[in-house]
Amino acid sequence: MGFRKNVLQFYFCKTFFGKSSSPLTIFLLLPGNFPPATSSVLHLLFYQISVRHLPNSSTKTKSDSSKETMAEPYIEQVEYLDVLTKTGKKTGVSKPRGDVHRDGDYHKAVHVWIFAESTQELLLQKRADYKDSWPGLWDISSAGHISAGDSSLITAQRELQEELGVILPKDAFELIFIFLEECVTNNGKFINNEYSDVYRVTTLEPISREAFTLQVRKLIIILS
Repeated sequence: MGFRKNVLQFYFCKTFFGKSSSPLTIFLLLPGNFPPATSSVLHLLFYQISVRHLPNSSTKTKSDSSKETMAEPYIEQVEYLDVLTKTGKKTGVSKPRGDVHRDGDYHKAVHVWIFAESTQELLLQKRADYKDSWPGLWDISSAGHISAGDSSLITAQRELQEELGVILPKDAFELIFIFLEECVTNNGKFINNEYSDVYRVTTLEPISREAFTLQVRKLIIILS
């Protein structure tokens, strides 16, 4: 598969946490902007950041300001997930991702939210129109299923690198809560019973656009 260049609009959604009329608050209240679970997680994140002091921290990103932002080729592979009990315990069984969502098995995923402290901004992605759930809606900075046998933190690092080309050390990821989504879409064809470990990455400044490298399959626009 060859490379395909994506035309991108880089934009971080300003939050101004604590202000009822903030752009993020208004954006969340508009119907149809986010998948329901993402909207719920954003409200929790909004509250979590607004009531606690954010520590100053810097991040290292893989960046080359001389290159254009390119989409990387992607070869679809069958992904196996660990099947969980309803309470989130491993059953010892793994199944293909498609079968997990067909059968409504409980499984795990990660959410990574990138928050720029100096500008009070969150990085959002727009889902591709061909996605099997919530196509075309705004979503998490980076997210993905935890593959069978993998750890949560390793998955968070890998998804951020694969989706956006950003490489960060383990200590840049702060696990802030676990979110359970139970929903049925696509006329019952897609069942999502998912435990998501929600991580926050806090940077002093927004990550520069030159640091991002995108997958062809994502076709994302970054809201800024």
